[in-house]
Amino acid sequence: MAKHDGAAAVRFGNRRAAVYAARLNPGQPVQLPEVPYLHMFVTSGSVDLEGAGALAAGDAARFTATGGQRVSAFAPAGILVWEMHADLAN
Repeated sequence: MAKHDGAAAVRFGNRRAAVYAARLNPGQPVQLPEVPYLHMFVTSGSVDLEGAGALAAGDAARFTATGGQRVSAFAPAGILVWEMHADLAN
C-alpha cells in the first residue's frame, strides 16, 4: 500500500493489503485499523479483544467493515493483523 512505501521491512506484491506484527506487554493496548476487511491472529500469549473477550495463542478473529477495536495483552503476547481492501478498480 502506498501509505507504507519505504517503511516496510518485508514487502509483498499486493497494493490493497498490509500486514502488521506487534509484541504487546501486559496491559499495553493497540487499536486495530478501521478497514473493509481485517484478520487478527494471536501468535503467542493471550489478549483481550474489545467486544469479543479473551483470545489465546492460535485464536483468530475476522472483521468486515469495522475496526477501531482495542487489543490488550494479559501477559506478553504477539499478534499479526492483516488489513485488506477490495477496491478492484485500482
